[in-house]
Amino acid sequence: MKVYISGFLALFCLLAIPAQSQDYPQVTEDENNFFLEIPYAEYEDDEGETQALAVDLVAPKVASEAVFYIDFETLVEREVDTPATIDGVGACSRTTHAQFLACGLDIQDDFFEAQAKCFNSADADEQQECFAKAEAERVEAMEECDDMEEAHENLCAVFGEDPYDPDLGDITFVDLDDIAANPNPYFPLVPGNVWVYESEDETITVTVLDETREIDGIEAVVVQDVVEEDGELVEDTFDWYAQDEDGNVWYLGELSRNYEDGELSDIDGSWEHGEDGAKGGILFWSLPTVGEVYRQEYLIGEAEDIGETVSLEADESTESGYECQAACLETLEYTPLEPDVMESKFYIPGVGLILEIDLEENVRVELVDYTAAD
Repeated sequence: MKVYISGFLALFCLLAIPAQSQDYPQVTEDENNFFLEIPYAEYEDDEGETQALAVDLVAPKVASEAVFYIDFETLVEREVDTPATIDGVGACSRTTHAQFLACGLDIQDDFFEAQAKCFNSADADEQQECFAKAEAERVEAMEECDDMEEAHENLCAVFGEDPYDPDLGDITFVDLDDIAANPNPYFPLVPGNVWVYESEDETITVTVLDETREIDGIEAVVVQDVVEEDGELVEDTFDWYAQDEDGNVWYLGELSRNYEDGELSDIDGSWEHGEDGAKGGILFWSLPTVGEVYRQEYLIGEAEDIGETVSLEADESTESGYECQAACLETLEYTPLEPDVMESKFYIPGVGLILEIDLEENVRVELVDYTAAD
């Protein structure tokens, strides 16, 4: 027996009870239907007692009938406070699986919203074109989810299954004076140091400010990163870094201010270690090891940059005259959130980054001027 219903949350409206999902739904499909498995959901019955249910929902892939039905054969009672176990052998795999499910649900939400708009077209041909476009976008987006899942799985193979939860409280960090006396050679965090970079249409100015910000009890150095495109401000970011007593530079967050037409549009990409699950990471080791892979930042779904040491003897140069001469640090940076995007970066000891190459677009960002603090 199946009942016509407008959406999966309406299951609980049908039962006339407020419900709260306690686990991740599983979205699957075959040639004819979408299936949405809700493995665990709590609700209060008429007597105020907490109960739990699991159920499968079905939505036929027919444009005119794009609604979910309850499959009552799968409707079962569950013990309260015992949600189903997420697939995976450890924290990393389970996180990967949960992120994949979240990605799929976001796509399904966008897909059904797009279909809802299609239904409001009076022209039959336009309506069918709209449905076809919505389906094509859904398929493309699901392929991106698959790619991200594979990238996350690859990282689990590298980092293992333990949670990424660095205890920065056990690390001794140094102040500005100590940094100035012994800065990391690949990123000297000395107030007054300024780097200017140029690409095809952008100018990027990076300045170490003479100010700090306390983040989770750590004194972080503030670095301003200003991006101009064809002379117009597009980004003005404050990054927060800290250097430990061994000379390693940690990335602790950023306030990313994005501009459009000279006006502040959003602060997307901002994060801070210790807030909303965000965790800092290593930006530069004092003694890099070839082949080492490390997390630079970690806010699930938002900031998951990865660094990898490729060489300590790289040879590169810029048109403005900065040269490695087989002495550069070369790193590869990427993120599982955008698996196709990879950047090679080259650093001269004592100066820092001289060249960044987007390997997908073959865009070069080159250092054109470096001014060391007095």
